Amino acid sequence: MKKILLATTALVATTGFAAAEMTWTGSANVGMKYSDNGTTTVHEEIDLGMAATGETDGGIGWKVEMGLDSNVSDASASGAVDGGSVTISGDFGSIRVGNVSTAGTSIGLPDVGFDTIGIDDAAELGRNAGTGHDVEWHYAMDEIALMGSFGTANDDMALSMKWSSGSLAIGISHAAAGATGGADATAMSIGTSVGGFSVNMMAASNSASAKDSVGLSASMPMDGFGTVTFVTGSNDTDAKSSYGVGFSKALGGGATLAGAYGSANGNDVADLGISLSF
Repeated sequence: MKKILLATTALVATTGFAAAEMTWTGSANVGMKYSDNGTTTVHEEIDLGMAATGETDGGIGWKVEMGLDSNVSDASASGAVDGGSVTISGDFGSIRVGNVSTAGTSIGLPDVGFDTIGIDDAAELGRNAGTGHDVEWHYAMDEIALMGSFGTANDDMALSMKWSSGSLAIGISHAAAGATGGADATAMSIGTSVGGFSVNMMAASNSASAKDSVGLSASMPMDGFGTVTFVTGSNDTDAKSSYGVGFSKALGGGATLAGAYGSANGNDVADLGISLSF
């Protein structure tokens, strides 16, 4: 009987494994980072992601994800296992539980550089409220995409809606901390593109003191540099506005050469390196 039970268990495990599709994805970068309030550093980063997907007999899809990270900056190494997540999807949209994004951060601007230099942070300061969420919901219909996220331990919540038509895209989000008297935040963005040129603007209002923020980004193709992007942002906390300009040029084979220079609240920052995707 014991042998039969072991064989049955192995068969069930093998059948379950065969029914799921396993995939690995990854990214890495290597280059130099500079800040005038610190030193120039050599930076290397590797991110690996694992996903398993499947579908029930009733047509309900599922996905399990987790990741591994490794960073080395000037011989100082660190690594971590990302908190994973489980997603269930169907006619109701998709519900993701675990290490999730928050709808309050779905409104934002791109950054520049191979590892980014943080210019977008100034524009995005006021867009979110609360500490963290563990449930995320997505639903799309025609030209509208809805997102909700919730913190089951702290009652934090956020909702966002994005509408797109042709080259025009508009987004709005609202986030609220669950604690009594907690902060709330509202953010809006609008963007458009004509040919290879694109521009995006955002603004955020936060009930917490000195956190309102605004920002703008513009991108265009430029011979020899791939895509060139300019980003600027300011908020009520920083003494100075932030700005930066960077380029990103595809080299083929999953490699991209990128670099940027800017000023983050009066601090000169720059980077130059290669990003890899596989």
